[in-house]
Amino acid sequence: MKRLLPRLLLVLAVLCAGVAGTFGWQRYSAARRWAKLRPPAPATLGTTAPGFDAQVAACAAKIQAWPPDQAALAEFANLCHANGQLESAAAAYDVLMQLQPTEARWPHRLAVIVAGYGQLDQAIPLLQKTTQLAPDYIVAWLKLGDAYLKSNAVPEASAAYDEVLRREPDSRYALIGLARCDLLSERLTAARAHLQRAVAGVTDFAGAQSLLAVVFDRLGNTEAAATARSRVQRSGHYTEPTDPWMEELMLQCHDPYVLLTAASTAWVEERAERAFALLERALTLAPGDARLHRQMAKMLSARGDLAGARRHLEEGVALAPTNDSIQLDLIGILHQLNDTAALQRVVAAGLAANPESPAMHFEAGMAAAAAGRLEEAAQHLEFTWRTSPDQIAAAIELANVYFRAGRGDDGVALLQDAITKFSHKPAPLLLVLIRHGIETGDPRTREWLQQAVASDPPAGLLADIRRDYQRRFGEPPP
Repeated sequence: MKRLLPRLLLVLAVLCAGVAGTFGWQRYSAARRWAKLRPPAPATLGTTAPGFDAQVAACAAKIQAWPPDQAALAEFANLCHANGQLESAAAAYDVLMQLQPTEARWPHRLAVIVAGYGQLDQAIPLLQKTTQLAPDYIVAWLKLGDAYLKSNAVPEASAAYDEVLRREPDSRYALIGLARCDLLSERLTAARAHLQRAVAGVTDFAGAQSLLAVVFDRLGNTEAAATARSRVQRSGHYTEPTDPWMEELMLQCHDPYVLLTAASTAWVEERAERAFALLERALTLAPGDARLHRQMAKMLSARGDLAGARRHLEEGVALAPTNDSIQLDLIGILHQLNDTAALQRVVAAGLAANPESPAMHFEAGMAAAAAGRLEEAAQHLEFTWRTSPDQIAAAIELANVYFRAGRGDDGVALLQDAITKFSHKPAPLLLVLIRHGIETGDPRTREWLQQAVASDPPAGLLADIRRDYQRRFGEPPP
């Protein structure tokens, strides 16, 4: 028995070494496979995307070895996707689909990437996988239908859109998708019915109205086609349905300009909360970007927060003193706030920083005129009219300054010259001229009033002038 014990121990040691070797080899083999599968590092973006390089490097460090940190891998994928590093993002999504096979976001986002490259044959199975994992995520069904339609697979596209309507009976996007299927199959009356359902009760679905006009044209109903076109808004552009899973990515975007563009789009679409969130992120990343302060000021002003708008515009002016657009926005806010002292300071500083800006000379002229400095006002407004002869307001305000300064002949000559230049819309100029004629008793006033009547001004515009003319000259107006 004592002789057998050492032999048994030796056998056990050999077996343990074999098992350990097997596990070690498997781990080594997995590590080698991971080295090949590991997503490539994205390009460095530097100052164009503040903070991106450091954040993505931190994620990359956590996914170097096998097994990778899955949370870091997901963050790596999202960061790369949100910042335009699509090759790295696609590789990461591919791995995540294997590590987390029940998460629908990964095939969905990968489908968006490959569809963007026109690889619909790859996008379709990914979208099918998405709809299997998240059957209630309507956008995936819509994208699947769109991918089928672009691949000329009309029956499959129709089935995808029908599935949307089964889950969301009033989906305008599914209805317009079915209408496109109908058009490809020459089912014009069916297309009309789907589009009429899509636009029922709404006025802001431009894509459907544009397509409805095409359908009416092909049906020979030109009057209905014209009516549909008259209802088109935003130049008839088709607006994609909101994709929450893609919008999540924007909050990981590090490019201030991309965030600014997205915020502006959200604002136009009347999604104020999202617009502010995106712009606030952009300002956190790039507080020294004057463009961001200007956009924030516009949004705050639209909400009635003039004080907040002023703060951002003052910051923008400090950052970009030669940007007269920001200064002019600030001047507009100061006008609304009736802060005359600040207005004069900003106009003076703006003109000093932008001595060749016609718009700044115009504001300086208006400020000088308001303060009664007519000679100074005339000099500024003359500069604006000389350098920007397409600005009708410059001609009107300069003429008013001439009249106040007793230079009536100069004012009349200026307005007559401007009327010739703006022959397609002379009414505002003629009104100033007629007012001057009534005040001074100029015998040419009747001729000017006849010109105004012939220019077909808006109804009611001449009512007061006609009455004043009769009082001044004692004769019925023309």
